[in-house]
Amino acid sequence: MRLRPALASALLVGGMVAAPVLAATSTRAAGRVDGAKIDGSLTRSYYVPTRDATIYLEVVEPTSGGKVVPAPVILTYSPYSVLGRNGDAGHWVPLGYARAYADVIGTGDSGGCYDYGGNREKRTGHDVVEWIARQAWTTGKVGMLGGSYDGTTQYATAVTHPHGLATIVPEAAISRWYDYAYAGGIRYTDTDEDFGNEGPGAASDEGADTPLGFDFGFAIPPPMDVNAPDWQQRVASTITPCDELQHTGAAYNMTPDYDGFWMDRDYVHLLDTVHIPVLVASNWGDWNVKQKNGWDAYHALTSSTCRKMYFGTRWAGHGTPPGDDYGKTVDLWFAHWLQGADNGVQRMPDVTSETSDDKGPIGYLSGNEPKPRKMRLYLGDKAGSWTLSPRALHGSAMASFTQTGTNTEAFAATHPYAGGSYLAFTSPALTHDVRVFGRPVLHLWSTVQRQWVTVTPSLLDFDPSRYAGAGPATTASDPAAAVALTRGWLDSRYRDGLDHEVATTPGASTEMNVKLFPTDYTVRKGHRLVLLVQSEDLDWAIAKPYPGIADPTVQIDWSKGQSWLDVPVVHSRS
Repeated sequence: MRLRPALASALLVGGMVAAPVLAATSTRAAGRVDGAKIDGSLTRSYYVPTRDATIYLEVVEPTSGGKVVPAPVILTYSPYSVLGRNGDAGHWVPLGYARAYADVIGTGDSGGCYDYGGNREKRTGHDVVEWIARQAWTTGKVGMLGGSYDGTTQYATAVTHPHGLATIVPEAAISRWYDYAYAGGIRYTDTDEDFGNEGPGAASDEGADTPLGFDFGFAIPPPMDVNAPDWQQRVASTITPCDELQHTGAAYNMTPDYDGFWMDRDYVHLLDTVHIPVLVASNWGDWNVKQKNGWDAYHALTSSTCRKMYFGTRWAGHGTPPGDDYGKTVDLWFAHWLQGADNGVQRMPDVTSETSDDKGPIGYLSGNEPKPRKMRLYLGDKAGSWTLSPRALHGSAMASFTQTGTNTEAFAATHPYAGGSYLAFTSPALTHDVRVFGRPVLHLWSTVQRQWVTVTPSLLDFDPSRYAGAGPATTASDPAAAVALTRGWLDSRYRDGLDHEVATTPGASTEMNVKLFPTDYTVRKGHRLVLLVQSEDLDWAIAKPYPGIADPTVQIDWSKGQSWLDVPVVHSRS
């Protein structure tokens, strides 16, 4: 993908440059395994014994002259068998791989209890990989591939260190299950990306439908291979009530302490023990799994012999990075780590990221991970308007808004000066393009007359030229005037950590840091940054009504420059 000319030279910063895909060269000819020409395939089913259940495995094996040729294996461990298995075998088998697809425990034709990312999924993933690596039809090397849940099981398997697992390529994958249901102790609802790749009126991404959709969509249907010898036994194991109530209780709790349930489903804290090569892929606009999962996984893989991050635009949602270059990179990745091809993919840049602006994708930049500097913008009051200023303002000591339990980001973003149920802090017009890379952090002092409050900030790229006015009670003439770079959520009870609650003192000013989600986005010259601060955003998260009678007023303090927004900036050029 080409960079737009206006930024082709301006964005060669932070060690990142626009770069072509690696040349697809290999020491092994495509369509051959150890000298044998691949001229066909054979699909076989296996029933793999594991510590927890019998797991169904389907493999498309390469053949030469009608005989199976031992080959490295590309495995997907998935709950989605109802949608079909091994649909991409036609790509991988002619390249000299066996393509394998196993049904996650308690789903499809596998027995056992479905586990919502828990220890049974980790153990069975481990056992399936080791079983495959011992078979005569393989070379003993296994790689894992797949997106969404099919990427999540790669992390779950890799942290158990099975023999034979040579590499994984998790795409748009969950690295910590808590982050799929909650952010800062607040439960997601629909996560509709109105100001992103989905647009206004988008259907729900992920939210209130899980884990119910997983437990009753994946786990309840019985195995379909009725002629298998242990079919009745596996039917009995899947229809027996397992952990559905535990899953539901944990994933719909309105005060979700980060306890043992979530730690069992946290792969991030174990990823520093993973040594195999890992290619982490996602999109900055993935508000289904959340781009934070890929970001956190990449940064946790500190012991990997070769870790790479490949992220697509903020204008692409849940899935793989856009463009042909990503698919070519995956081909090269497996050719090197599974087949020994000398193609140089291990020397590809550590980070490949597609930056964007309000018009759409700009282009991929590759290099070392940028080291951003903090651009600190203070929350203040200037000439009667709420301001994001490079310098602390010592005017009025506080601002306030009313928690209604009905507010939405969609309304606030298109009416940034109009509401009493939120605040909009606005920067001066930018004098040059600014590239934001990483996680903005809102440092906030807030006062409420109760023991907790929720905070749901959004950071907008705002184009004044597309707006109907510049003061109170005006509305956007064009919804595209506002683009949400990123968002964050925090229940103040979890300001000191997710594993325990700490109440606030009514009437006392409370300090909290709200980490917004990571992004790669370029804000154009002449635009403004707008920080929306509110207590609820119903298009994203479930509002938490305060029990009993309490003052709904939320005050934000900035006397002596106490409240500010830190924006990670890797490029600013006039």
